[in-house]
Amino acid sequence: MSTLEVFFRGQIDSICGQICFKVIIPNQDVDILMLFLVYEHAPHYGISLTADTSTKEHELPMNFLSGSGCSYCLEIYGLRKKIESDREFYEYQSYGRTVFQVMKGRSASNLNLNMRLSEQECAFLPVDCASKDNLQISIHHKPNSRYTFKSNQKYQSDKTWILIFKQHGEKISVFINTGKRLKFTLPFELHAARNCEIKAIIGSVLYESDVVRIIANEVNSKKLRFKSYFTKQEYQALLNRTLSFIKILPGKFNTIDYLYRNKSEMYFASIREYHSGIMKPYKKDHNGDPCSVINGNIDGLFFSTAVDFQTMKPLPESLYGPVRLHIDASTLFTPNFNLYFADFYCHYRVHYVTVVLTPKRSPTDKFCEGRLLKLDIRQNPFIYLSETKEDFYEVIVYLSNGLRVEVFYTEAVNISRIIENQQGHFERVPTIGRGESRPSGIPKNNLCKICNL
Repeated sequence: MSTLEVFFRGQIDSICGQICFKVIIPNQDVDILMLFLVYEHAPHYGISLTADTSTKEHELPMNFLSGSGCSYCLEIYGLRKKIESDREFYEYQSYGRTVFQVMKGRSASNLNLNMRLSEQECAFLPVDCASKDNLQISIHHKPNSRYTFKSNQKYQSDKTWILIFKQHGEKISVFINTGKRLKFTLPFELHAARNCEIKAIIGSVLYESDVVRIIANEVNSKKLRFKSYFTKQEYQALLNRTLSFIKILPGKFNTIDYLYRNKSEMYFASIREYHSGIMKPYKKDHNGDPCSVINGNIDGLFFSTAVDFQTMKPLPESLYGPVRLHIDASTLFTPNFNLYFADFYCHYRVHYVTVVLTPKRSPTDKFCEGRLLKLDIRQNPFIYLSETKEDFYEVIVYLSNGLRVEVFYTEAVNISRIIENQQGHFERVPTIGRGESRPSGIPKNNLCKICNL
């Protein structure tokens, strides 16, 4: 098998000697080499270098200090150039890593290091050490599966942003951008429900020519890990699983009088004292499926529909607090809202269906319309409106001991007005378990064969 050999030469102590890296590349598909050279225990001090493999020898305009007692860590990625959506980037082909010291003394006047790159898949992102900078990178998603990464960090002058992205089952991709602030969209769509990670190395250009560019590292960010969201195709598969599960359950449709919400005394007292009796929606946590697109993206309030099968009244106990707010179901569930299927998950025992209830043509409705499956609010397998002969509406829900429907209502609720208009009431209930919700939510049971795709 043919190989490529590329040499990098630098100075030791300015004039005393020379260091030479001989990089052996096991295939011909490598267009550039990307080198990350840092002090092993001080990764903020180092360089990132890109070099064209069409040039076989490169001079490094830098000095290596001998006798410092510090080890250098050198990582080299062999990359192939790719273009998608008119954007140039680089894809992983091979990898090598070595740690070395430049010793002081006559025998160290010249130092030669050979590195043979491996074609095996690399599981590490570069400079993946304990000391990292907390660069805040936010993720923005557009249907079907486009992702943009942004940072509020803004510099006075242009910086070089090296973005390294990895999706499970795919090769590492490297993107090189220039600018004062990060705003970058991947040029390809991601597979749904895949573990992903991205990091940034930011610096200033020390030297640049047609074939080599050297960047002084200034920021070595932590890895941002996330899971790519479901597309409508996955939501359809999840809905199909839900419907198959319902078919084997003993259950029935029944009218419910209330949607209800369990919380602590402090929660409701704070609403009365500091928010004029208005219960405001907040960001959806990461309860349920980690691939659900509503997680962290839309605001809302959870309401339960679960009832005791013997009394057909709301469950007698609470997992989330001793104070329960009942609201007439038809007060919140009205024809000028749209309904969306958002999740199907379990926490080892009972399965849950999450539906989003949001006003028509609202910003949240537009968000959901492009990403979730819309349900007919007057006829669907979970919860719907039924018009009575008196031109009133009843809320009908599917009831089963094995499945509960929870409603994520995206609007603020004026509790004071609801109580005043006799459209709801408070009740104290005994708590079980923790007696409160967890701030970040509880991920679904990923071993369940019923609700996992």
